[in-house]
Amino acid sequence: MERRSQVLTADVEFEGEMHSASYYVENDIIHAHIGGRLVATPKGDVPAEALVRAMLQGYLLQRQRKARQRISWTKA
Repeated sequence: MERRSQVLTADVEFEGEMHSASYYVENDIIHAHIGGRLVATPKGDVPAEALVRAMLQGYLLQRQRKARQRISWTKA
């Protein structure tokens, strides 16, 4: 059972560093603070913590890809 209206955290290890996102569940909507933005998504059947971890991991992968692309463009 998810704890509702209580701020929780989800942690992910990415490239040797720990990253965290805070989130809360209200009316079956997950509100997560990831990368300085508030992201809202329906809860569904997946536990909220697992979904927030996946969203955080996706954010970190996208940020890494953008950084690598930026480096490749500045070398040209």
